[in-house]
Amino acid sequence: MAETIVSTLLVGMVLVGTIQVVGPTVRSGTVMADKVIASNLARELSDEIATKYFTSPETDDLEFIGEESGKNRDKLDDIDDYHGLSNSPPELSDESELKNLDAWTRSVKVSHADLNNPSIDSGTYTGLKRVTVTVQKNGVTLAEVVSLHSHIADQLGFVLQEDE
Repeated sequence: MAETIVSTLLVGMVLVGTIQVVGPTVRSGTVMADKVIASNLARELSDEIATKYFTSPETDDLEFIGEESGKNRDKLDDIDDYHGLSNSPPELSDESELKNLDAWTRSVKVSHADLNNPSIDSGTYTGLKRVTVTVQKNGVTLAEVVSLHSHIADQLGFVLQEDE
């Protein structure tokens, strides 16, 4: 009987120790998977934005930053149209929702960047824009992609044109 009690105590202690090790490992794996998903979501939208004009070919207003009213996402033609874009769950460019990502939010901020220090907002046109794509899950930021875009790219023809 004493041997059974001692062996039960030993098995119990080993089991508790195992649970204390396995629990954080499983949570760590989930966090890493979430960070990979967030990174991919941020990069996908950042890459989409990189294919657009620096300024609207329709208005040529160099100071304006913000979505032009009445445009669906697949009609956004320049970088600053994405400013303020936020969707939860994240959407593809055709505005279809990504499945099983209800707790996720993807948002975009576009600003004029200072030429001497691009991490600082300029507030006025400088020929350089900073685009920040942020991905959050349950309000916690898991990924952020920052890219710089230059007005000269439009003039050199680095914008991917759609077939007409």
